[in-house]
Amino acid sequence: MAQSNFFKDNQNLIIGGVVLYFAYTKIFKPLSESFGLSKSDEEKNVDKEITKPGSAFNPNYWRSVPNALIIKNDAVNKYIDTIWNAPGYFYDDFDAVLGVFKSLKTQTQVSYLAYKFNEKYKKDLLNWLLGGTLLSYPADRFSANQVNQLITYVNGLKRS
Repeated sequence: MAQSNFFKDNQNLIIGGVVLYFAYTKIFKPLSESFGLSKSDEEKNVDKEITKPGSAFNPNYWRSVPNALIIKNDAVNKYIDTIWNAPGYFYDDFDAVLGVFKSLKTQTQVSYLAYKFNEKYKKDLLNWLLGGTLLSYPADRFSANQVNQLITYVNGLKRS
């Protein structure tokens, strides 16, 4: 009786599957993400943070915390201007934005900053930081990876 060898009998199928997997993960998925046709894992994380009820980026979070530590309006206006002016046509100054967030001590201060940003520009801070897609340049602002870096830092701050 002839014995079957699975790998030898299905060699073309296995090679084809491996080639398709790498073509998808290394070519088609990155192209799809860069053209805004699908969301990257980083963008999905930002979306989760945007919809999270207790997020420090929620402009109303600071109001729900008793004795919330917030910042003075002159300081918050300076921070808002720094953030607003950080994106440029050829260079985005992410370090300036990161510096603003590193100067804040609590999540309620971040929330108050988001509140005042929304009040001044009528835009959600986290959505605005992420901006658009490759096709909407110069509205691309910061990468999802950079925005996730901010989210991770802010989530490590004290609540109030």
